[in-house]
Amino acid sequence: MTSPAPLNISADQSVASADSSPASGKSSPAPGTAPVSALDAPPAPAPSTASTASASALSIPRMVVPDVARGLMLLGIAIANIATVWLVMPGAPGGDLGGIVRDSLWDKLTILFTAVFVHARGFPMFATMMGFGVGMIAASLYRRGYPLGKARGVIARRYGMLAIFGVVHMVFLFWGDIMMMYGLMGMLLATMIAMRTRTLLIIAGVLFVLGTLGSVGLAVFIDFTDIGRQLMGDPTATADAFTSSTYLGSVGFGVLALVMQVVSSPFQLPALLPLVLFGFVMAREGLLSDTAHHRRTLVRVAVVGMGCGVVTGVLYGLSLMGVLPAWELFSSVSMSVGTLAGPGLIAVLALVLAPVQQRVAKAAEAGKSAALPQPLTVLAALGKRSMTGYVLQSVLCIIFLAPYGLHLFADAGAFVALWAGVGVWLVTLVVANVLEVFGKPGPLEAVHRRLSYGKSGLMSSWQPR
Repeated sequence: MTSPAPLNISADQSVASADSSPASGKSSPAPGTAPVSALDAPPAPAPSTASTASASALSIPRMVVPDVARGLMLLGIAIANIATVWLVMPGAPGGDLGGIVRDSLWDKLTILFTAVFVHARGFPMFATMMGFGVGMIAASLYRRGYPLGKARGVIARRYGMLAIFGVVHMVFLFWGDIMMMYGLMGMLLATMIAMRTRTLLIIAGVLFVLGTLGSVGLAVFIDFTDIGRQLMGDPTATADAFTSSTYLGSVGFGVLALVMQVVSSPFQLPALLPLVLFGFVMAREGLLSDTAHHRRTLVRVAVVGMGCGVVTGVLYGLSLMGVLPAWELFSSVSMSVGTLAGPGLIAVLALVLAPVQQRVAKAAEAGKSAALPQPLTVLAALGKRSMTGYVLQSVLCIIFLAPYGLHLFADAGAFVALWAGVGVWLVTLVVANVLEVFGKPGPLEAVHRRLSYGKSGLMSSWQPR
């Protein structure tokens, strides 16, 4: 009996490019494919038998950018969540982003800064890196000779487990959890891993345009019609609906948030899936592993992404400061067009860290390991344990900031909320680096891997059972 054909992810050498040396600037075509255009070629025929991955193919140096990006991303998420959930000031000037207390200049400057670089900037990075992670897993399964159906099953199980982790986190710790939705996105992406790159980019572009038009259209309806303003209701009452003075009350709100997110998940596709798909394409095409070869593309992504983030963020920040009208339109544009800053920030990191990645790759080719600069080592330690760091933020916020905890810094304003976020992030950074010193993975990462892959883990070379 002939074994199922191994996974054939794309039409080109994109999976092989993830295997190639980041310093080489070249990549070999994957088995069964020809070195053709990444965007235009039809899917190449898959080999008829499972191939055995070579030792060299499985000994790929760890990329620097993903871990560093995740470490920095958690700083933005901590600051954003604390200002908008844990220390929210509904009804106050600039209350959406932490509030302006006694017309404080520091609060105003903080709101402007965080509107540009923090709010609706961390979760797009998270979404992009999640898609990138799926791409790297798919490439690894390809190298191991997994058939397409089996590879989809592995990815679906891994991200199904992530969704379950998110449900637990949402109900018992933080109703604003993002892991559940990204787990669902990962399961959806598992069905798309064999699509051509051009097809994925078209889907991402269409969804992004539709999502942006819908978001902006709704904002215009709210801002410029009486019915829209009435539907918006009282922001104070909306915030109070998800605030409780007891832990049991917060669990009840977590259950409510879970139901709402499940019901609304189809409507969140246009906002999240384009970023996830773009991250997957970044992994498939080797944008972060071969920055020299893809420098022009990375520059374009950085300029467009950061440009959109800065322009929309400044408009949103100025509207919260009272310089511009307090229109929902500015928030909507920042939450839609401004999310391009997520992949833009990742591209910036890739360009800045390119020399470090090349040094790591050259050392790996020589059979050695290259030490990262200390600041990058510290950030990467947290990035490797991003799930643990993310959930630990919620635990710390419950202890120190929640109404049923110590309830510190209540109504203190955006500037104090910013530094509270930095403080929470620093604690998670220390915990991650202690684990790094002792060579231990994040506890949640370890449990997630065990549940996803089983006790024995993935086979180094797929064999039918």
